[in-house]
Amino acid sequence: FKNIHICEEFPFNCERVALGQDFGYTNDPTAIAKCGVIGNDLYIDEICYKTHMLTRDIIQELRNYPDMKVMSESADPRLVDEIGNAGIRIYPVDKSGRSIIAGIDKMLEYNIYVTKRSYNMLNEFRNYVWDKDKDGRPINQPADGQQDHLIDAVRYYVLGMILGKIRTSRNLEGIF
Repeated sequence: FKNIHICEEFPFNCERVALGQDFGYTNDPTAIAKCGVIGNDLYIDEICYKTHMLTRDIIQELRNYPDMKVMSESADPRLVDEIGNAGIRIYPVDKSGRSIIAGIDKMLEYNIYVTKRSYNMLNEFRNYVWDKDKDGRPINQPADGQQDHLIDAVRYYVLGMILGKIRTSRNLEGIF
């Protein structure tokens, strides 16, 4: 990511504002980012970056943003259902196929603005790298093992809110 800028605050006039969320627990943090767009600019504000969050802790954090949709990872349907049952408008994104590359490619089309208080988000962007082949040449795949939890949360926002890649769930019936 080369087109990253720092902004003071998340703009009040952003469109398509929603939260992106990546679940974690022991070693990986639960990461939540507020995202929105203005034209070709993607704005990001880090909301949460914590380990050992139980479902009730995540729900409590999300309740601070009652009017926002949550674009979430879909790896743990039980967790998505529990959060949805608590009245949170959570939408698991479709992570099938080449969704990682599709999300990153779409993010790269934007000028990205990150609030200056979003320390972990800025750190992830600074350190994000592509994997390399056996000869040391970069390949079109993110390197494994890097800290990319907030980047994943933003990617889920892009997949859900921008690209419309939402998985169906029993909690989502009748919402669309």
